[in-house]
Amino acid sequence: MTLRVGAADKALAERLAVPFDPDAEFVLEYRQGRLQLRDLRDGAPSPLFVDFASHEIDRRRTAGRQLPVARAVGIKPDFTPSILDATIGLGRDAYTLHALGCAVTGVERSPVIAALLEDGLQRAGADLPLLVGDSCDVMARLKPDERPQVVYLDPMFPERRKSAGVKKEMQYMQAILGDDDLLPLFEAALSCATRRVVVKRPVNAPYVVESPKPNHTFAGKTVRFDVYLTTR
Repeated sequence: MTLRVGAADKALAERLAVPFDPDAEFVLEYRQGRLQLRDLRDGAPSPLFVDFASHEIDRRRTAGRQLPVARAVGIKPDFTPSILDATIGLGRDAYTLHALGCAVTGVERSPVIAALLEDGLQRAGADLPLLVGDSCDVMARLKPDERPQVVYLDPMFPERRKSAGVKKEMQYMQAILGDDDLLPLFEAALSCATRRVVVKRPVNAPYVVESPKPNHTFAGKTVRFDVYLTTR
């Protein structure tokens, strides 16, 4: 079943190119100076919005290069790579890497999620380019001198639905996006990145493919970052 997404007022609907439909299952609306997505179904979580002025973001900034994600993309005291986040979603990792000095560009396939992220980036004053479309197509169109040093993948996985207490953000993302077709993404990323592909996975999940195995893995408490070197 396809869930309807609409906007709460006509001007917002026109600007975001979504239907004016205040009675849709999901409604985009402005509240308290921010764009949010509200789930109108029974038992739904509170509205979803992007906020980069949080304690968690501050903690990540303080941790800096010691973060597993920072180590995985290859940040060094004298080196901050160019990164294409091909599954940027709500942008937490991309914003963290941007704050650490990396040149990050994001790609999001859902215009609705992209609108929420763009609103959060604007409120944070972050100069992080965001493209809306299919990541495989975006990577295939890049000229040789446009290819990023790192392609970062944080795909949606079916197994996350089985865990208890799924976070509000994940509930919204699963309802709006469904799952990513990871293998084509991974293959496109290997052909695109000039240095490495980084895949974020649940800590106990299998590798993306049996071969090749990751060259390196950096694990946190609940997730790990598998690194595939592509330097030629």
